[in-house]
Amino acid sequence: MRPLLRWSLLGLLLGANLLLAAALDRRDWPGFVGDEATYLMQAASLAQDFDLRYERGDYDRFVATWGRPPQGLILQSKDHGKSLTFGKPYFYPFFIAPFARLWPTRGAAIANALLLVLVGLSAAITLGKRIGPAAPLWVATFLFASITFAHTFWAHADLFLMSLTALALALAYAGDPQEAASRLPQVFGEDDPLERPRRFSGRWLTIGALLAVVAFSRPFYAALFLAAFFAIPRGRRRVGSLALAVGALLVVIVVGLSNQAMRGSWSSYGGERLSFYTYTGFPTVELPADGWSDEIARRTGPGSWIRPGATLPYDLEPRLTAYNLLYFLLGRNVGLLPYFLPIVLGLCAFRKGEGRGALLVAVLLAAACFFFVRPFNFYGGGGALANRYFLPLYPAFWFLAARPRRGLWLPIAALSGLFLWPLWSAPSSYPLAPAGGFRYVGALAQRWLPYETTQSHLKPSGQEDIHHRGLWIKPLSGGVAAEPDGRSLRFSGSAKGELLIGSPRPLSALALDLSPPASANLEVRGATVASITLLPGGATRFALDLGRATASHRMWWSKASYSLYRIHLDFDLDFDLGNAATGVTFTLSPTFAQPMSSNR
Repeated sequence: MRPLLRWSLLGLLLGANLLLAAALDRRDWPGFVGDEATYLMQAASLAQDFDLRYERGDYDRFVATWGRPPQGLILQSKDHGKSLTFGKPYFYPFFIAPFARLWPTRGAAIANALLLVLVGLSAAITLGKRIGPAAPLWVATFLFASITFAHTFWAHADLFLMSLTALALALAYAGDPQEAASRLPQVFGEDDPLERPRRFSGRWLTIGALLAVVAFSRPFYAALFLAAFFAIPRGRRRVGSLALAVGALLVVIVVGLSNQAMRGSWSSYGGERLSFYTYTGFPTVELPADGWSDEIARRTGPGSWIRPGATLPYDLEPRLTAYNLLYFLLGRNVGLLPYFLPIVLGLCAFRKGEGRGALLVAVLLAAACFFFVRPFNFYGGGGALANRYFLPLYPAFWFLAARPRRGLWLPIAALSGLFLWPLWSAPSSYPLAPAGGFRYVGALAQRWLPYETTQSHLKPSGQEDIHHRGLWIKPLSGGVAAEPDGRSLRFSGSAKGELLIGSPRPLSALALDLSPPASANLEVRGATVASITLLPGGATRFALDLGRATASHRMWWSKASYSLYRIHLDFDLDFDLGNAATGVTFTLSPTFAQPMSSNR
């Protein structure tokens, strides 16, 4: 393929992404996901009022712009509610604020798309010095054969942080690798403008500032400084590391002091911090202006992440860590291989030199911190697109590539399509499916990949966890829900559904009692129908023999280990469930496995 065609393909994809962003009207989406409302209101406050204060006017403007109230609005105060500010880092809102002023409902997506253009071109130019003319195709694969590009349409900071990482690493590896390896320290900069002392120092100062913004948003990303340090040419490491440290220190001082002045805490995750929904009411709207302290007392304390006992609440448990590693790589909703498969490109084209090994070490260190500090939410929360915490680390795999691997990008892109087809076919759609679950998770992932049993924030059916007859049950599809009293379950929409069932004691069987009217035909995966019994009154009992547990580990609410079973139910009913007057309900009764007897 000719160079012009390679660049044209990358440009076509980036341009199409930008056009989709410009055409997207987020008011057509059913609602906001995650922390979007906070970022969007914060950006609008900067764009229109030139401040970061939350006031009644911010709320009214938000409702007028979006046609609905915010959900999950996070606010912070330094003076017990006399003044309020937004409880998220302000880097991303500052970036999108000019675009939000011009296009209130499309600005964030347009800003994201333009940033992705800059990142794509920068990465392709830098990688071209190492892997040759195929670099544009590789960058296109990194961006569009992963879930990365879908973050364009989501008003969250993760794509912004990923872009800062990518730009920092593109600058770090901007020099010619052959010249850097051959030149002596005393002649650095004589024939390469980038390596002149002043420009060299400025480049590494910029890298330090970019990475400091990323690390200030989530401290675990500070591991990327290790990779940056080892990317400095050895003959210039003293000067480069000093510039790197100065750039980072400037950001830390400016941001820390400004946060302390605005928030009363050096971080947006500390101090007095609360989230608000329509069911809680909003300050200066349903809640009185002077009711902040009462609200904190009602919730038994501020929602600060930075307080004694809140930073390291868990012990490192080998079994829990092993499951998290499995889900980190292959999880149905958050796995790297389904949704970030192009990392294989970087690994296959890895070559020692220029400190590239430190890129892998940095990713492993950051991931280990998430596993240790947030083992029950290492991916970024219930509304995340795959693993959003990994996204700012993803560019490390791009710059591992340092030797040509002709044609490798094509099979990687094709394999990615097996899991990304739902996303490719509707890239700017609302990420949550109407029937429950995430739109980007296709049938192949649903059928073959393990559900992440350790992750507390995953609620793919939109339902809360159910406690039923001594069992903990999480519906994994929209076909099953709990009755209001919790004493029985019901089918909604279709007589099929997938359940994750947990028990503090291992189970051997379940008795499923299906209320009338219903036929006695049942297909089940994850268990075996041992017998079918007609009960008085027309109910049907299915005795389900369970095999080995899908997983067994401690849960987020208990230090006890739970045995977890995943079963898929599909009933052949003799009537149309949608026209049923009362629907069909059922109950589950456990039979516990007998403990093994020991001979004394």
